[in-house]
Amino acid sequence: MTYSRQRNLIFNIVRNTDVHPTAEWVYEQAKLAMPTIGIATVYRNLNALSQTGLLARIVSPDGTIRFDGSTEEHYHMQCRKCGQLFDLSVVDREAFDELKEAASRAFGMEVENIVLAATLFYGMCPRCAEEKEEEENHEGLKRN
Repeated sequence: MTYSRQRNLIFNIVRNTDVHPTAEWVYEQAKLAMPTIGIATVYRNLNALSQTGLLARIVSPDGTIRFDGSTEEHYHMQCRKCGQLFDLSVVDREAFDELKEAASRAFGMEVENIVLAATLFYGMCPRCAEEKEEEENHEGLKRN
């Protein structure tokens, strides 16, 4: 991959944030440092960086494409209410070992590794769940 000031800027913007940005967000940040940068340049470089594995590309259930500067093994949880993405480290190795054993039995061969590319868990974050519970409690009180 060839080096360019634009590509380096875009790479650093994504690597130095934990918000799992969209291309539009990266573009807004890049314009602050390089006012002449174009949105097409941002898209082109984000795609090139993700194709080479320097950034991860995450596609949400609603089709939104986000990017992640962390390329270490981890998964994501997206809140269905606010849309925020959270990093999940691979903490429960036992569950993955059980899955490997089940797959080994099913395929009749030894499964050496599991690659869950672009795995996205989908649910509700604690903040939104609390807000929903408060709303439901409030609605319940109004009915009584």
